[in-house]
Amino acid sequence: MSILYVDHEINNLNSFKATFRRDAKIYLAKSTEEGLKILDEHKIDVIFADHQMPEMTGLEFLKHASNQYPSSMRVLLTGNAYTEEFRWAAGKGYFHSYVNKPWDEQQLRTLMVSRLY
Repeated sequence: MSILYVDHEINNLNSFKATFRRDAKIYLAKSTEEGLKILDEHKIDVIFADHQMPEMTGLEFLKHASNQYPSSMRVLLTGNAYTEEFRWAAGKGYFHSYVNKPWDEQQLRTLMVSRLY
């Protein structure tokens, strides 16, 4: 399994990789631009994107990913409450699930395992 995690906070990226490096091939991107480049270069099974990104929101990033890479599972990470905008975007298929930050390791593992089946 290959996973892309997009977050502008370097500590979150490092923590994610340290936690899941034995479970999957991990790709990290500190910007949505880097994330898009990784998506163009590698087959990614699961995409985690932080909503609060500086250039484009995680939701916008996942919307783009859903159009170009529809077979990838897409998960929005957010410190915000689940909003009407998120409900609308989930209904359109832009992301499959969302996780509140700080993320819970077991919740992310459950999402990853669900991708295998």
